[in-house]
Amino acid sequence: MSSRIRTFLIEPFDIMLHATEDGVNTLQARFSTWLRTLSGEARFLCWQMPATLDAKIVALNETTQTSDDEQRRELLVEYRRDYERMNLSAEYQRALCGMALWSDGNPRALAGGLMSAFDTQVTEAAFPALFEGRYELRDRPFWHLAPSGRPGGRRYWAVLTSYEFAPSTWNFFRPLPPLLRLNFPLALAVDIPKTYDRNAAIDAIENIIQAYQVHLAGVRGEDSRSVQRVTDCRRALQEINNGDALHLVQIAIAVAADDLDTLKERIQAVVNETRAWFSLRQEVGELLSRAVGLFTARRTKDINLPTTTWPVTSRELALMLAPLGYRKLSTTDGVMRGEAVGAAYPVFHNSWRDKRATHEIWVGVSGFGKTFGVNCYLTREYAENGIPFDLLEPMGHGRHLAEAFGLPWYVLSAKATRLNPQDVMFPTLLEQVSHTTRLYETVLGRQLSGGQRENLERGLLGEALEMLYRGFPDLNRVSPDLAPTCETVCDVLSQLGDKPAMQSIAHDLADEIAGLCTGSGPWSSFLNGTTNIDLTRGGRDWISPRVFSFHELEGDPILQALAYTQVLSAIRRDALVDEQPRIIAVDEVYRLMRHPSLLDFLIEAAKTFRTRRKKALMVDQQMSVFLEGKARLIFENCPIRVIFSQRQGMNVFRDDAAFAHFNQQHRDIIAQLPRFHFVLDIQDEGLWYLFGKATPGELARFKTT
Repeated sequence: MSSRIRTFLIEPFDIMLHATEDGVNTLQARFSTWLRTLSGEARFLCWQMPATLDAKIVALNETTQTSDDEQRRELLVEYRRDYERMNLSAEYQRALCGMALWSDGNPRALAGGLMSAFDTQVTEAAFPALFEGRYELRDRPFWHLAPSGRPGGRRYWAVLTSYEFAPSTWNFFRPLPPLLRLNFPLALAVDIPKTYDRNAAIDAIENIIQAYQVHLAGVRGEDSRSVQRVTDCRRALQEINNGDALHLVQIAIAVAADDLDTLKERIQAVVNETRAWFSLRQEVGELLSRAVGLFTARRTKDINLPTTTWPVTSRELALMLAPLGYRKLSTTDGVMRGEAVGAAYPVFHNSWRDKRATHEIWVGVSGFGKTFGVNCYLTREYAENGIPFDLLEPMGHGRHLAEAFGLPWYVLSAKATRLNPQDVMFPTLLEQVSHTTRLYETVLGRQLSGGQRENLERGLLGEALEMLYRGFPDLNRVSPDLAPTCETVCDVLSQLGDKPAMQSIAHDLADEIAGLCTGSGPWSSFLNGTTNIDLTRGGRDWISPRVFSFHELEGDPILQALAYTQVLSAIRRDALVDEQPRIIAVDEVYRLMRHPSLLDFLIEAAKTFRTRRKKALMVDQQMSVFLEGKARLIFENCPIRVIFSQRQGMNVFRDDAAFAHFNQQHRDIIAQLPRFHFVLDIQDEGLWYLFGKATPGELARFKTT
């Protein structure tokens, strides 16, 4: 009984992220380990077809026509024109790899094995057709496949098959990758019709050696090719004895063109490119129509081509899977995250495709393009998907984003800003009282818990707040102009206590808070009174983008912590009300992590915002900030990591288990990243080495950042 055919599509990765001697040796070892497990037939395929940004351009056009936001329309037109320019100035290709396995194994287990071996996405799916419609054989001016009926712009095809190999001279960079750089439509098939068991492999190699020795014994003079073959066979025997398998392999290459003259030129280009590594013949007649079967899931024996296979070991065959390491333009779904270094194709990613947000961490030392990249990303999400954002930053560069969008720039200042700690930020009385109590703990610089007196103080303050909030019929309708002030809280608190000792504690606590937050207290102008920054939802169904800057509070960490707490609490309140997508970007996160209550907020946001379609985007200079203590809970809930230059703190990428998938080349790249270059690490999807390509409009808007 024959085994069932299973076909899998494999997402190519970027071999430039493995381009060291150790890196490629590791790849070869991993690939060959998987190949050793083959017992039945297998076939590796790679399709390279022309690709454009047309789908992206059409999508932007449609969004432009349906949007009623004039600013979004202007941005969409700008992005559309830039994609049109990219379309005209580059010839993009789309690459897709596949593996056919004749096996009775569980398809999910087979896919898992492929994913583990190739360290990239693998899905069980049918192979795409090499061409569409009906074709016919033609022999003039040379044998080829031509579209029959109405051509409709369909291409001409020819198929070349191998008949002699020199596999010992191969590597991951030649000869197959240069074929993919020829930049015209082609498909590559590496057919593996048979894998020997160990004893049969040894017998087969020894028979070949014996045949060559007999030949050499009867030859007068030097036959260097035969001598080299014997040397190669002995090396193959050594590899088989070290655990490799022996496979029979044949390569087929399908080439396409819009006219026959171009097709002939391309056939010759392929033959010339591969001549030093393997010989190709152009299939003719009935053999040409059969050879097309090598690009489908048909068995080799059913295709019934003349046998021209060549024996290779698993380590040699691993090098024939090199096209897996050459990514091209993939999907255009989502926003552009950058341009691939080397291959120069745009990389798009949609982090909203499963209807939930996917959190991100951005790290990089100052001056390498991190802030500029965040500004461009927020702009693209807003323009293309209509997703608004809140940006919280402590440096003052939020001004550029606010000016670009014509947004109010909320600069929190000790002199001009007032944030009432009693503003309602939580839906329940218990949560609101707890929140306001934490604010007063920050003001007091001590915890209202742990000791007997502190516990009593906490209870008395909570009682005062409850009395004030219970005076409103609906807590959620308490607007900032109605919220109690610090002075009112102190007045109520000072009257509490049913015994002299309790009255004394309440009076002392009220005096302590009043001394700081009312009258001429150091923070009275900031805390005592009605909030003068609009943090309310105000009955709006949609909240426009907002920019909050905290640079004028840099000299007072207490006020900065209070301001961050209130702004973040307002954002949290609104984030949990609906499922409208929104991005909350927080720059210089370490400043928040110094305060336990703010760190707890970030952890909660990372855990809960995603289900409400709110993306948290955390930005800092060092990755180590996110890996220490409780902050690791943030890291573990952020599957997208954008890594700019990390010239210091590289030890985390070497020592932390979260980066076990990084090799030495990855670490070297991160340590030496130039400005505006970064590594995009998306958990369970892949790694990309990108340049932060910006449009002329983005450069004009954000060049000062």
